[in-house]
Amino acid sequence: MKKNTMKYSLIVVLIVFAIIPAIIIGAVGAVSAIGFNNSVRESEFQNGSYAKASSLGTLFSKYSSDAAALAKLNVVVDAVKNGGTGADNTVKNFAEADTGIIDVLLLDENGTVISSAVPGADGNTFEHFESNDMPAVSTLLQWDKYDTDAFYVSHKIVSDEQTEGYVCLVISPSSGLIATALAGTYTDGGSAHLVLIDNEGNTVNYNGSGITMSAAQVDKALTNELSTFFNASNVNLTSSDITEGVHTGTAGRYTYICGIIPNVTNWRWIGLMEGSVGMPMSSIISIVVLVVLAVALCLLGVFLIEKVVNSMTEMIKTMNSIDPEDGLTAMRFDVKNSKSELGSIQASFNEFLDEVEINSDRYKTISKLSDNMLFEWDFRKERMYISDNALAKFDLKTEGATLSNGRFIDGLMAPEDADKYKRDISAMLKGQKGYSAQYQIKSKSGDKVWVSFRANCVTDRTGELLRVIGVMTDINNEKKLELQLSERASFDFLSQLYNRSTFTSMLNTELDRRGPKKIAVLFLDVDDFKFINDRYGHSIGDEVIKFVADTIKKRVDGRGGFAGRFGGDEFVICMTNQDDIANVEQIAMDIIDELYMGYTSTSDVLINIKVSIGITYCPDHSTDVNELISFSDTAMYFVKKNGKNNYHVYVPEDSENDEYKDPEGF
Repeated sequence: MKKNTMKYSLIVVLIVFAIIPAIIIGAVGAVSAIGFNNSVRESEFQNGSYAKASSLGTLFSKYSSDAAALAKLNVVVDAVKNGGTGADNTVKNFAEADTGIIDVLLLDENGTVISSAVPGADGNTFEHFESNDMPAVSTLLQWDKYDTDAFYVSHKIVSDEQTEGYVCLVISPSSGLIATALAGTYTDGGSAHLVLIDNEGNTVNYNGSGITMSAAQVDKALTNELSTFFNASNVNLTSSDITEGVHTGTAGRYTYICGIIPNVTNWRWIGLMEGSVGMPMSSIISIVVLVVLAVALCLLGVFLIEKVVNSMTEMIKTMNSIDPEDGLTAMRFDVKNSKSELGSIQASFNEFLDEVEINSDRYKTISKLSDNMLFEWDFRKERMYISDNALAKFDLKTEGATLSNGRFIDGLMAPEDADKYKRDISAMLKGQKGYSAQYQIKSKSGDKVWVSFRANCVTDRTGELLRVIGVMTDINNEKKLELQLSERASFDFLSQLYNRSTFTSMLNTELDRRGPKKIAVLFLDVDDFKFINDRYGHSIGDEVIKFVADTIKKRVDGRGGFAGRFGGDEFVICMTNQDDIANVEQIAMDIIDELYMGYTSTSDVLINIKVSIGITYCPDHSTDVNELISFSDTAMYFVKKNGKNNYHVYVPEDSENDEYKDPEGF
């Protein structure tokens, strides 16, 4: 009977925890119903706001179109250009067509009123005139001339592509068509209404009464949202869709939805709704009952679990007292009753510890026999294992070491290498996969050693990261040989300058990272080199190549530039130093002069060397590596055709003339 006690207790616990999820599901259902009611009301609020805002957008579009139409009437253009009262009747009739239009004014380019629907304004300066440029739609403004706050819609009057003046419709948002569009409430209970707000915080219909209010009269919580309302960084204001850039939020006691008015910068529409859907009392009572029942059942479950786990307390204490530092064999369970369930578990665990000890010894033995240096990071215990051969070669400490805190191999690297290592480790941990790389780290002797670094993540069955296991291999000799071979493959053997492919690759890199700086490319060709070879022999020809290369190196070494030999007697120079580029023509002349002074060969012969040089600039001539080299080759060939032993800066006409194209190309 004793042996089945744990089983029966666990069955009771399972039953209890089958009831609790059912209670939770009921509570979630009640909350979901409340959420659904909220969702319906929010949808009604959004759709109602869109409908009224659409009407409002149509009105603003109408006023803008009306102003534009007035501005194109011949009688209006003539009145603004020549003065007179010819447009007075037109202006008056237009103003009377809409009770929301307080006044219609025609202004000249200086803001003087030429004609007004309200008598007494002619000849005065429009009180809100903007000399730089009148906004298409203004903010809500105070007027000396009228008894109400209003905004204006303006349009330029243009004649012969010259601005002659402006049409201004002064509009009261508290009356006329706009007031009609704003009127009324919507949503269940009529708790929502539409508001107009300008970027100064002035509002129309703020409290649903249709009147205008200054920023000082509006709820501060709403005016604090102005920057959010008028953030147009990701909004297309020219869109005809009033839902463009719509956003929602809360401000004080309000829930709001805000959007643009197409082609209007200074105004936004806002749907305002006070409060939110409340929770019905019946739902509150149901949730309270469910919570009380859940608590009671949980207490019962805790009581039953307590009885189950008490019998395992000693076993857990024993397991926690096992310390790998003292060896896995230092602690074993004292199995008092091997026939009980607990006794069977303890005996099985003792066998498991024996197997782990054997595997641990096997792991250490393999580590000692291998040239590979092993490490292991345990995430749960935050402990690092490093094999003895790694500790002997590098100044590493297991205490306090982690994968990326500067106390593992990254602490023995140069800063830029350490940054790359940390990025690699971070990517590996994020992806929970293995990776391999090569790093240069400092050994105990102070030498920098190349190592191959390979690591793999180990996770449990749920995907949680448990440990990282890795191996380092000394590849210093192989890496040095690889670098030497790579370096040899990049250079021309005779001149010790970069070969064609390396030079082209490096120039391409410079072009990618130059930013706003200029780059100069010089193409050099030794004049009559075949004559030198034929007269003095190929050994002297090789000396000439070396002498030219040494002369070039003086101009680029230590100054950020580089040079290459393209084969035969062709050389190319890249200059990145801005001072050198500013004086590149003088440098080209210095090279020509120095080479012409010549040198004394090994056979005691003074040889004067002539060269032709073509010059191109990036970005002046091109930003493409092949074009820069080709154009400088063409410019060099221009010199060849026009006297040699000189330089020439490429011009596009050189490429148009086949006479100056190198028949061999570059």
